[in-house]
Amino acid sequence: MSTVPVTLNQDSGSSNKLLYIKNIKVLLTILVVLHHTFIAYSSSDGWYYNEQTTVIGARIPMIMFVSLNQSFFMGYFFMLAAYFTYSSYSKKGTAKFIKDRLVRLGIPILFYSFILSPFVSYLVYYFANEHHINYFEYLSGYDHWIELGVTWFVAALLLFTLIYVATKKAFIISFKKTWQRQTHVAYYCLLQH
Repeated sequence: MSTVPVTLNQDSGSSNKLLYIKNIKVLLTILVVLHHTFIAYSSSDGWYYNEQTTVIGARIPMIMFVSLNQSFFMGYFFMLAAYFTYSSYSKKGTAKFIKDRLVRLGIPILFYSFILSPFVSYLVYYFANEHHINYFEYLSGYDHWIELGVTWFVAALLLFTLIYVATKKAFIISFKKTWQRQTHVAYYCLLQH
């Protein structure tokens, strides 16, 4: 059996420090994929295509997984996004930060709403519902143009980002001083006991 030496790139600096964040993102992404897969095959509604299983032994664990998973997994994504917002805003400044967020979050919302969602809805309408009309006939009666669907999270991030910027501009908030005071107060309380 041969062994291959593994070395870490010491020059990458912060990328090694944030490896755990990447691992958390991968785990949460797997949970998102499983969540939406189970929605399609359990008795949940609200998905493009549902093929509900008749096997109770499969349906009950899927529903339990979806219910439990829904209680925390998207909150972790919001927490991770919020964790990096302050440093990104401080580094880029207001104008560049807003422009970056509009490009990174706004373009996917527009693409989904105006291109992907109507096309996927048409495929379901044509194949699953067996209404055999062409795509342009379908679009002429399509009335869900601004439907966020699965991009609700991206839209919420964009909204929270704009609220964050407006709050930073309207109020002078310094988190560093607050944390320092709380740390000193906590340290003082520990010394008293």
